[in-house]
Amino acid sequence: MRLIAQDCHELEQQKGSHGFVVAGAGRAALIDPGMASGADGVLAELRANEATTGPITDIVLTHYDADHAQAARRLQDALGATVWIGSADADVLRGRIKPKTRVRRVLRRIARVELPEDVRELTGSGEVFPGLEFFPTPGHTAGHYAYQWRGVLFTGDAARVSADGAVRDFYAPLIDDRPIAAHTVRLLAERIRTGSVGWVCSGHSPIARTTARTP
Repeated sequence: MRLIAQDCHELEQQKGSHGFVVAGAGRAALIDPGMASGADGVLAELRANEATTGPITDIVLTHYDADHAQAARRLQDALGATVWIGSADADVLRGRIKPKTRVRRVLRRIARVELPEDVRELTGSGEVFPGLEFFPTPGHTAGHYAYQWRGVLFTGDAARVSADGAVRDFYAPLIDDRPIAAHTVRLLAERIRTGSVGWVCSGHSPIARTTARTP
């Protein structure tokens, strides 16, 4: 587990996307646990670092894609953690809503994701626990969410991120709604410009230190 900022770490045994852990206020959150094939490695890594982070109390998902969320059910069972996911994405996993694009429908058939038990469904903005904010960032999926822990912003697949922390559109074939996704990118860019964000951690781009650094 690699330290990014105070009480914020990047997982090293993750499969699929990047995964992270933040800890504070007597709670610890695992952000995007990745593919099921990496679940055992992530679990071992979490347990090896429990003296630093404390036990994982929450698993928070930026969205439902398998490379971010497939391990959530397995890790929930092992850790007894609460899982958080956008309400619209939970409905996709339930089968109430069909994925919007052909590419995404194919991916759902190839790499299934089970909806964890007793999930907390996100709507609007708020906090998972004190200091860990969530806010909607739709477009890549309808229920996509981003999170911010102090000066660290977790964007999932809402955007690609440059080395200086600048954000731009994600890969077009994987976007559910391009106009909404473009609006989300503008909102993320504005949040970064305010200076409240020192690091940007995305699903697939390298971790970026922003030019508008927080103290």
